[in-house]
Amino acid sequence: MEILNQLISEGESLTTTISYVPAQSNVIRTYSVYKTSETDQYQDWLSSVQRFIKTNHISDLDEVREAVKMLSPDNHRKILAILRAIKLLPTEPIKSPTHKSSPTNNIHITNTQNNTLHIAINLFLEAIKDEITGKDLKEVKEIIKDFEAEPEKSKNKLIDKIKGFGSDVLSNIVANILTNPNIYNELIK
Repeated sequence: MEILNQLISEGESLTTTISYVPAQSNVIRTYSVYKTSETDQYQDWLSSVQRFIKTNHISDLDEVREAVKMLSPDNHRKILAILRAIKLLPTEPIKSPTHKSSPTNNIHITNTQNNTLHIAINLFLEAIKDEITGKDLKEVKEIIKDFEAEPEKSKNKLIDKIKGFGSDVLSNIVANILTNPNIYNELIK
């Protein structure tokens, strides 16, 4: 939150450095041109904003990239508005799935430390739910529940359990994981 406050504060102070560049004589423009008296500081700020957005609020990245394309007071206000909105509502919005949802397919992100583990568990459970029996699935879930308390022991138990499924089942599970839209979209980027 401190970084976000710092970005907002710096952006507010840079607002006064943006000025209109009048067209030279005998030049007709169909657009307005602006400059900043603090070019290096402004560029550093923009880079920091983009890095912050990429790291913490990816859902706002396209909007920030669009505003960064051309320096103007309006675009600068848009960037500041996005930062203020993140400060006001820091939780990343959850995208609604494009396919039929199931309880194991819902991903709720609460913080970055649990994010990866939660996503991995859900993707794994979604990938194997049609490949193994209900009893085996229940055992896998129990092993995963114990992961935080005993990560190494749980990992070894999970590996042993998965090996017990056989190569055909494992191949299908891997195919299900790789063709999951969350994984597939990241792989083809």
